[in-house]
Amino acid sequence: MKRRKFINNIFISSLGLSSISLTNPFLKSSDFPYKLSLAQFSLFRLEISGKLDPMNFAKISNELGFQGLEYLQGSYAGGLFGKKKEITLKGMKKLAMDLNKRAEDYGMENILIMIDIGPDLGRKVDNLDPYHPWIDCASEMNCHSVRVNLRGSDDDLSQWTQNSIENLSKLCEYAKPLNINVIVENHGGFSSNADYLVNVIDNVNHENVGTLPDFGNFCIKQDPKKSEEISKLFIQGGKKDSTRPPTLYDTCAERFDMYDGIEKLMKFAKGISAKTHGFDSNGNDVDIDYKKMLQIVKNSGYSGFIGVEAQAFTMDPIEAIHASKKLLLNSYS
Repeated sequence: MKRRKFINNIFISSLGLSSISLTNPFLKSSDFPYKLSLAQFSLFRLEISGKLDPMNFAKISNELGFQGLEYLQGSYAGGLFGKKKEITLKGMKKLAMDLNKRAEDYGMENILIMIDIGPDLGRKVDNLDPYHPWIDCASEMNCHSVRVNLRGSDDDLSQWTQNSIENLSKLCEYAKPLNINVIVENHGGFSSNADYLVNVIDNVNHENVGTLPDFGNFCIKQDPKKSEEISKLFIQGGKKDSTRPPTLYDTCAERFDMYDGIEKLMKFAKGISAKTHGFDSNGNDVDIDYKKMLQIVKNSGYSGFIGVEAQAFTMDPIEAIHASKKLLLNSYS
């Protein structure tokens, strides 16, 4: 019998967070057809401040009522949190074993690993070896995918397209015998133009390539000054001093239509990132129409996990996750 059947406590007391009962009707819905996973980036501020140990990701996700885990590579490899850690085969095997044990203890399913630290796949790359240990780790953990980014240059579409196709093809070839998909998130620059990203995926001749459509990542170009101001909120958070909280979209100088983008990317979707930016007084996201987004997902025939990624700068991360989940469940019809 799984340990989670005996777990009734909600949040880790050391975080000093208010409890929310697991019997809350918004945490479960008989009409909602998708399983929910939690993107570890939702806990970014708690991890970087030392209030939450990344090794407790499975525990807190279970306590929040999720079924799946979307791991953040930077939580275990450094880079996002300080000095980059050296990756060894022995260390990677131990990490996979430890995370597997914790996921099993809490009855959680490992879904994917988000890889953010590695050579830029939108540029010419001679050595993709840094990605291989994480693909191996994902395989050891029975994940179905690794998520990668295509950043690259912001002024040479042709070169970005060629580099992206070539690099993704190589990674897919490495990942195929390990039963791992290589999926791409719309994550800024050319990759946030759904037409450009679809063209890349269409030209990668591997069945294990796909997309991770992100509801809130269609900012193609950012205003440098606004971007610098918002970047501080990722770490420090912010105070809500208006009816509309500051969000990542405030930095955008150029955007791709998010609803058109999700509809196009769903053709290749092997996962979904339901991002939230912030909430109005009615609990709706201030940038994203969730009812419209979920209708697009429903129309696509998608049947996998939906990952919650909360990025509300003016809220406690746990409260933002709860609000995001409530919005998601209430928006489906």
